[in-house]
Amino acid sequence: MWWRLFNSANNNTLIIPFASERHAEIAYRVLNVDQEPRRNFVQKDIRLIGDCIEVIFKAAQVKNIRTAVNSFFEALLLCTDTIKEFDVAPDINAGTHASSNTP
Repeated sequence: MWWRLFNSANNNTLIIPFASERHAEIAYRVLNVDQEPRRNFVQKDIRLIGDCIEVIFKAAQVKNIRTAVNSFFEALLLCTDTIKEFDVAPDINAGTHASSNTP
């Protein structure tokens, strides 16, 4: 996995690609739950774009963005490690049943 960082004065955008759209959606659902607390003055916006997640951090002070990005990466690493460990591709035949009465 690799990521890209676009940086301006008080605005950072991360684009994180995943192996598949399914993995990106799993990570998006997990990471979108954790909103930034109001006390750290960081606004975080997460978007799912195909097999990528785009995360935009905005804050008045750069040190607040740094803290938020570090925290986000910790959660992202945990999420990707969990996907690698437990992901099982959905069985396309799940729920189907072969009858013994068929010729």
